[in-house]
Amino acid sequence: MGTISEFTLGDRDISDKFAIPQKLYGREAEIETLLTAFDRVSGLGGVELMLVAGYSGIGKSALVKEVHKPITEKRGYFISGKFDQFQRNIPYSAVVAAFSNLMGQLLTETADSLQQWQAKLLAAVGVNGQVIIDVIPEVELIIGPQPDLPELGPTESQNRFNLVFQNFIRAFCAQSHPLVIFLDDLQWADSATLKLIELVMTDSKTEYLFLIGAYRDNEVSPIHPLMLMVSKLREVDAIVKQITLDPLAREHICQLLAETLSSDSTAVAPLAELVVRKTLGNPFFVNEFLKTLYAEQAIAFDLVDCNWQWDVRQIEAMEITDNVVDLLIGKLKKQPARTQEVLRLAACVGAAFDLRTLSIISEKTPEVIFPDLKRAMQSGLILPASELDAQLLIHNYRFLHDRVQQAAYALNDAANQKAVHLQIGRLLLENLDDQQGQERFFEIVDHLNLGLELVTDPEERERIAQLNLIAGQKAKAATAYGAAVKYLMWGEDF
Repeated sequence: MGTISEFTLGDRDISDKFAIPQKLYGREAEIETLLTAFDRVSGLGGVELMLVAGYSGIGKSALVKEVHKPITEKRGYFISGKFDQFQRNIPYSAVVAAFSNLMGQLLTETADSLQQWQAKLLAAVGVNGQVIIDVIPEVELIIGPQPDLPELGPTESQNRFNLVFQNFIRAFCAQSHPLVIFLDDLQWADSATLKLIELVMTDSKTEYLFLIGAYRDNEVSPIHPLMLMVSKLREVDAIVKQITLDPLAREHICQLLAETLSSDSTAVAPLAELVVRKTLGNPFFVNEFLKTLYAEQAIAFDLVDCNWQWDVRQIEAMEITDNVVDLLIGKLKKQPARTQEVLRLAACVGAAFDLRTLSIISEKTPEVIFPDLKRAMQSGLILPASELDAQLLIHNYRFLHDRVQQAAYALNDAANQKAVHLQIGRLLLENLDDQQGQERFFEIVDHLNLGLELVTDPEERERIAQLNLIAGQKAKAATAYGAAVKYLMWGEDF
């Protein structure tokens, strides 16, 4: 009888599916820095701001996402919001998104827990709960309708807002459950948000609060409002620390390639050298470059030899742009026309978008649109942000990256962009109910303003002027005076 010597199961198994591992490479020290800062805040109290700086695509958001699970395992509340490159006028947009998400978390808790939170928040905001509801409408779902606010002068309104918001945030910060707020793309933050961060960071009564802010350091100068705010905080000895992410080193790209192609570092070294030259070690660019090589069959699985193969000289000779936006536009243009159309509209809505909004602005049913979104998901251009529902539809999405949104937005012809925004504003205004319209009021007005030049009907122009007046009043009530001035000036131009 023959014998079979011992061997390790699966040792030579190689998948013929091209899949780049969804993990971080070369960021161990940065992860440790974030977790150490959280442990410090949750143990000693106080408030800290950790800035995560680096180029677009360098992995700032991915780094922070990596610490989400360890923080929540330690009973920390982790909430996040992201500023949008095409919606910079909306006051507190990322803060609103973060706390809206937190309200959603609270609403899933038990009835007893929810009642405790209601009592706690009502005690924090007192008779001024409407101050918070005006900024974060979802808070009303927890504390119920609140009395109207008395009219105050600008200084008194600012002081009232500051006091109420400080009390509101403190309600969520405790040693038993520290609060972590992650604000992404701070380079696009509105002035009101920056003032709010300064307020929270200098509040001596707030403890157990850890702010994380990511920004593109190549897109801000020393006189950028973000940098001026950081300078002010450091002048008063607030705790502000920074992590600056560098490009991936050659060894990390070798590791990524070896794991992607089921090979070893020596075999992939020449390919790694080429990838470094083409992408400068930017993780997002690396992923998109490799996906393009696979799509162009420059990387392919050999079914005979059961291994991945590539030819560095062939890849060198290929006309593949080093510009990742051009790369993504090319990828988008290979999608069917209907998928391009949906993504083009989605990019105007924002980095995150939902099926119902797309249904409204495309004037098609969700069932008609969903196959196109599914195709975009399969191509890796967008990601689902919710689960399948009973009708097997996914309702919430986000673009893979700001650069993908930028590329999709570029599908809008420059001359046609104003008309697209005007149409979106009109359709949202007509189709959203009162509650939804209030929650997205600034967004709707911004779309209408972008298409204002094309509005010729006097009645519609007067209506948009009235909407700008309301937007200005809302922004003023939220002490977002910079945004208030912009909306009021828009209204004056009619």
